[in-house]
Amino acid sequence: MKTEYIILKNAILNNNCPECYATKSLQLSFKQKKVLSKLYTRTEKEVIESMDCQKCGTTIYPGRWTDDIERVYEYHKKTISVASSGIRFTKLSYAILFLLILIVSCAIGAFLFFPDLFANTF
Repeated sequence: MKTEYIILKNAILNNNCPECYATKSLQLSFKQKKVLSKLYTRTEKEVIESMDCQKCGTTIYPGRWTDDIERVYEYHKKTISVASSGIRFTKLSYAILFLLILIVSCAIGAFLFFPDLFANTF
């Protein structure tokens, strides 16, 4: 199974980095997990958020956020539109389902139209 992340929003914040104090270097990103398989594609409901400084390369965790960063984070969190979660089946899964239904219907048809084949002749 392959995992992809749908980028819902990337924003460069005008706040100072709590590590290196650089301005306009914080990148806030919201992502949604998408699992790809041969039979289905599943989109998760949860949103993964991360904040990184582009200058020093540090990941800024919520414990290091200032009140200003917290307010900007809440604003951007309200503006994202989350993709609908659920499962979408691929063409291969529909083909397997069709073949399974076809095999079962042929077996039932053979049993109904040719009962002599299934009769016990002991």
